[in-house]
Amino acid sequence: MSTEEKLYTPSEWSKRYRSEELMSRFLIFAVNVTKKARNATKCLLDIPYGPTERSKYDIYGIDLPNDAPIFIFIHGGYWQELSKDFAGFAVPVLVANKIKVIPIGYDLCPNVKIQDIICQIKVAIETILSSAVDSGCRCVWICGHSAGAHLAAALLHDTKWIECMTERGYFPLIKGLLLAGGIYNLGPLTNTSYNEALKLSQDDIRELSFSILDAKENNPIKNLKVIATVGECDSPVFINETREYAQKIMSFVDNVEYILLRDNIDHFDIVENLLDAEFVLTRLILKYMNV
Repeated sequence: MSTEEKLYTPSEWSKRYRSEELMSRFLIFAVNVTKKARNATKCLLDIPYGPTERSKYDIYGIDLPNDAPIFIFIHGGYWQELSKDFAGFAVPVLVANKIKVIPIGYDLCPNVKIQDIICQIKVAIETILSSAVDSGCRCVWICGHSAGAHLAAALLHDTKWIECMTERGYFPLIKGLLLAGGIYNLGPLTNTSYNEALKLSQDDIRELSFSILDAKENNPIKNLKVIATVGECDSPVFINETREYAQKIMSFVDNVEYILLRDNIDHFDIVENLLDAEFVLTRLILKYMNV
């Protein structure tokens, strides 16, 4: 494995297990957690927001009050793996605290491009926000993990989308973004095996590398908190990119917090630990969402 390939393979940096064992354990854990959540929580699955098989989302906590806060989760997988069926980590604790959880599914590369996925995420969130406004929802937070953090971050860089959502009365409902273990500069991926599915063009790299975009054109974003977080046992590249991206968006987002999670937190247990009500990120979610 080349140095660059290792730097962009987060499972290589965990202190818990070797890379292959970590991935195997994570996948099994994620599926089991989601199955348990579906069995133990009143939920509505596979709600379509688009025409494709994967353009669907799930709602956990459908028995909660109409005005309950909503936590939207965007899964990772390098834009080419996983699904909402691996995304139930936040469900038990948040639903128990009267917060609805909505994991979003989306199409994967190479069947689509990253830009297509970003468009899907915006449609999904617009659909969810429209329903949330109608039901009197008190607030919405959006969480993205890994590639999902990049997809969530894309919302901050689409001025026209923000203006449209604001005009419709949707955007003010979004109170926060939690970006966990994200990747925000796509250029170096062209030198890794991940690009076989991503097929990144120079235009993709220029438009979607958010940590190196010129932010001068971005309008100020107020009344929105962004938490950019990463584990200390993630790849050094992911740690640096998270810090650099947090600094970048401070130029136009009023309330930005960077958190480096200690205690050997890696790229995968950063979301596994959302099952723990005492985990620092879970406590922050509950603090900001129990409005």
